[in-house]
Amino acid sequence: MPNQKMSPDELSACRKRLEQVWKNRIVDEGLLHQAWHTAHEIAALLYEQFGATQVFVFGSLTEPMQFTKGSDIDIAVSGLSNDAYDKAYGKVIYFDAPFKIDFINFDRLKGLFRERVKHQAIPIKRGERPRNGVTDVWQTLYEHLQQQVFPTEEGDIYEMNRKRLTQRINDELDKIDGILERIQRGLDSIDVLPVAAREFIENTIATDLADIYRGIENIFLRIAREVDMHVPTGSRWHKNLLAQMTEQRPERPPVISENISLQLEALLDFRHKVNNIYGKELRYEKTIPHAKSIDALFASVSQDLNTFTDSLEKREEDA
Repeated sequence: MPNQKMSPDELSACRKRLEQVWKNRIVDEGLLHQAWHTAHEIAALLYEQFGATQVFVFGSLTEPMQFTKGSDIDIAVSGLSNDAYDKAYGKVIYFDAPFKIDFINFDRLKGLFRERVKHQAIPIKRGERPRNGVTDVWQTLYEHLQQQVFPTEEGDIYEMNRKRLTQRINDELDKIDGILERIQRGLDSIDVLPVAAREFIENTIATDLADIYRGIENIFLRIAREVDMHVPTGSRWHKNLLAQMTEQRPERPPVISENISLQLEALLDFRHKVNNIYGKELRYEKTIPHAKSIDALFASVSQDLNTFTDSLEKREEDA
């Protein structure tokens, strides 16, 4: 369906559906509250120590049904000089918190990505204290979601989720590109560094490979929630989700091919080992082959995802 004005009845029906999804949400609310508390602490640091003029959260923390233990906290800052930002970067990235922090300088962003971040952003004001409880967090997020989904003024245009889904997929792919570059630097270094340094490089590469699978899986989870309206559960949900992405469904064509699924399953098994055993137990000969083949695998995954998002756009045009 193309972008269009909504009648009062259609708008009311959409609001009711959103409210029902919200009431039936299944998330770790304690985790969500902890993440927002961390975001407020980082904002206070940026305001008080570095003189930021604006700090805001974007990404999965603004979409709580997408936020899990493996999710990042995405923080953007405005009003810092390049030198201040570089100094703040080390403080934020290594902030003492049980979450990985992604930190960007909003003033340096350009084009479509800047608009996406601006669209998602929830500001944390100077001196603003963390929410008192989960209820306050949910109220803030629900209001933000309504602003994104529903018109705020008569005559506004309602955007269908296909466009937003494509944007989120591309955002995740951009993040993975950065990890690929780091893996390549590690591969370039590992053969010229002393043997004693290899274990450190190997463990770093293994962690990066696990992060790449996590990023791809985040895309699949979003498609499962927003398109299929079904997310696998149970102890085998990771592999079942992967299998689901190869299926032709009424709502969509296959997201990835069977061949790519088999390759990703091998990376998933490796990710499981990285997450569940000590780094010293990782086998060097298993890590490096994955690292050397990851560029080609990611290129194939990206091609399949581009074909999938093209099909979403075509369906919208045909509707």
